[in-house]
Amino acid sequence: KIDINGTVSTFAGTGSVGGTDGPGSTASFYEPRAVACDTSGNIYVADTRNYKIRKITPAGVVTTLAGTGTFGTTNGPAAIAQFGFPTGVCVTPDGASVFVADHNTHVIRKIFNGQVSDLAGIAYIAGSNDGNNTVATFSHPVGIEIDGSGNILVADEWNNKIRKVSTIGNVTSIAGTGAAGSADGPAASAMFNFPEDVTIDNLGNIFITDGANNTIRKIANGTLTVSTYAGTASVVGATNGTGPAASFNYPIGIAFSPFNKVIYVTDADNHLIRRIAGLSSLTLNLTTTAINNTFCFGDSIYLDASTAGFNGYVFEEGGTTAGTSSNGIISLPPHSAGQHTFTCYSTDNNGAVAFSQPLTITVLPQFTPAIAPAGNVSFCNGDSVMLSSQPWASYLWSTGATTQNIYINTGGPVTLTVTNSSGCKGTSATTNASVTSGPAAVITPASATTVCAGDSVLLNASAGTSWLWSNGETTQSIYATIAGNYIVSVSNSAGCSTSSSPVAISNFAGSQAVISPSGITTLVQGDSVVLTSNTANTYLWSNSATTQSIVVYSNGFYTLTITTSNGCQSVSSAAQVVVISTSQLISATGATTFCQGGNVVLQSFFSQGNQWYFNGQPLPGETNQQLTAIDSGYYLVAAYQNNHWVYSDSLLVTVNSSPQVATVTDTTVCSGTTPFIEAISDAGTTVDWYDQDIGGTFLGSGNIFQCPPLSQSITFYAEVTGPNGCKATDRAALNIQVNLSPAADFGYTVTQQGSSYVVLFQNLSQSASGYTWFFNDITGQDTSALTQPSHTFNTSGTYNVTLIASNTYGCIDSVNKLVTVGGTDDWFIPTTYSKQ
Repeated sequence: KIDINGTVSTFAGTGSVGGTDGPGSTASFYEPRAVACDTSGNIYVADTRNYKIRKITPAGVVTTLAGTGTFGTTNGPAAIAQFGFPTGVCVTPDGASVFVADHNTHVIRKIFNGQVSDLAGIAYIAGSNDGNNTVATFSHPVGIEIDGSGNILVADEWNNKIRKVSTIGNVTSIAGTGAAGSADGPAASAMFNFPEDVTIDNLGNIFITDGANNTIRKIANGTLTVSTYAGTASVVGATNGTGPAASFNYPIGIAFSPFNKVIYVTDADNHLIRRIAGLSSLTLNLTTTAINNTFCFGDSIYLDASTAGFNGYVFEEGGTTAGTSSNGIISLPPHSAGQHTFTCYSTDNNGAVAFSQPLTITVLPQFTPAIAPAGNVSFCNGDSVMLSSQPWASYLWSTGATTQNIYINTGGPVTLTVTNSSGCKGTSATTNASVTSGPAAVITPASATTVCAGDSVLLNASAGTSWLWSNGETTQSIYATIAGNYIVSVSNSAGCSTSSSPVAISNFAGSQAVISPSGITTLVQGDSVVLTSNTANTYLWSNSATTQSIVVYSNGFYTLTITTSNGCQSVSSAAQVVVISTSQLISATGATTFCQGGNVVLQSFFSQGNQWYFNGQPLPGETNQQLTAIDSGYYLVAAYQNNHWVYSDSLLVTVNSSPQVATVTDTTVCSGTTPFIEAISDAGTTVDWYDQDIGGTFLGSGNIFQCPPLSQSITFYAEVTGPNGCKATDRAALNIQVNLSPAADFGYTVTQQGSSYVVLFQNLSQSASGYTWFFNDITGQDTSALTQPSHTFNTSGTYNVTLIASNTYGCIDSVNKLVTVGGTDDWFIPTTYSKQ
């Protein structure tokens, strides 16, 4: 015991290894690792190597609260329970519930009302699963503590995590990634290295002894932000001091005293009890105005830790003072590119010291945006070149443009200043642009530019190294054979191009032969079409006609040669005439005979101008190329072509009727029977039986169907098919209610009364309510309706007894048994006795 003044005394234990209970001066322990107190002053001890939980009263009397002293995982009454290296213990304020961290079995145990149970974790299963107590796992939990809500906080040593167990055993991870390290920051990304114990201050902040990091860590209440409260990661020592100036050598135990707001630490490898005292209950909030704590290269570093009630702020970087401030606000000179971590501490009006969490800022490196193309850029007069940069937040070109890409068409230097997503600016190297003049581009026709259709004109371009004409030609001279405007682009050795003015090539009017109508003309047999030429001096058709128009009745390709007044001769493109019969005007895409409910799609030869008819009458609104026919009758289509109506042949559609749905009657039978069921259908139809209303398994055919043995109620479905192959619209459902049949059985006992025999029958039947007995005895009453009858047989012999059992459903079952009464046994009584 260490009192408030630091005086040390032995409260319990002899100093020798043992497990003796009794007064403190005679009691003994074996490597006790943790203690906890209730509000009555009782002390609970995790007696680790004794595998027990011990209790010490305020008077110093030691007893064993739970554990047999042997390693194990047994739950149950405290006297027979076993523990596996208990290293952590905590207790509710009233002492009613004690919780234990069972280190080597990876389980959090609970002692309540004299019983030991598992609160969370799976014995001997190491892991880091969160979840309820049946799936959650730990890996060597060490120290534990109860928070203000009754939850258990756990230093999960080998998982490098701080875990929380609710009062009903639900486990969550509240800090640590699971990897060993010493990262501060948000709890989910923070890292620990073998955390050993936890404690909670009066503000709900959690403090941890981070053993292998040689530090004391803090999880701030509310923000769940992890910081290094005292010590410096990986620095081993026994130096007293403030915050990072202090050093430890594998701290293990930790406790907070609400009495004097002091934290006590067992500094294991220094063999010391350390005290962290005089700390403010507040934490400085160190911030910066920079977005995402990121500064541009060359910017001053602005930090703010101002908090009411504090003065004399000291800002540090890596343990070295970076600057001081009276109001908590400081502007530090520009720093090198990379990450820099700052902390701040200050003293409140009561002299207590408060520390900030570490704040890591990033100084972005100086950067120079690139312009593409870079360096010297040369382009032709009248052209432009695109200058571009990689993506940035904003752009400002020396031309005044503010887009990522710009086009320039004048010479001179160009630079670009950009702003990145962090607001930092960078300026590119200079790109110099120069302009080169292009060659002259002139087209000279070798003859007149108006010619007969099909003739050509030679066009010559001015000198250059390459040419590109508007019709795709690439030679200096071309023959223009099609009327239109011709332009040439002439390039020189510098790669500069100049486009010429257009030269128009035209044909004499009417010099090209044209047939109207052109393309394909479709006729119905018996119709005709007039093919007409454009105006000319003479006409010659491919059928030898010499008139401007001809009348065509038959299939074929027709062409025309004309001669104009300019002497131009031209041959037209071919006009095709296709003649079809009236039977070709209508077609069906499927069978035209089908069952009721089906359909067939009818199609007209023509895509437009249609009118459909049914049985000689037009169908209102049916003018599409296709018609879906669902009724029996004659269909035809009329098409308005070449200014008159043409009619197709009639097409017969036959719709076969479906038979009536079968008539069935539901029935009730007894279990185990194979009843016959019947479906009544129209004459000439067939009936098929199925086990489903749609689809299902085919069971058999015929109006009468014998069911298989039935043990439960069932429905069979009858499907009717007509002689035309059409099926009824539905299957008829026949429901069979199957009632339970009784099971008849009996036993009997025989008693001789004088020369008669009384047989008592034991009724062993099941699911029966009525009984009829037949004894096959002609000497007396031969039947009985009793449940357990007896019958007197006047003469010995064997009788065939029958029992018929029935139930309320009318179902029956019977059993026959041979009953033997009397006997023919003869006794042999020896008159002598011999011994062999």
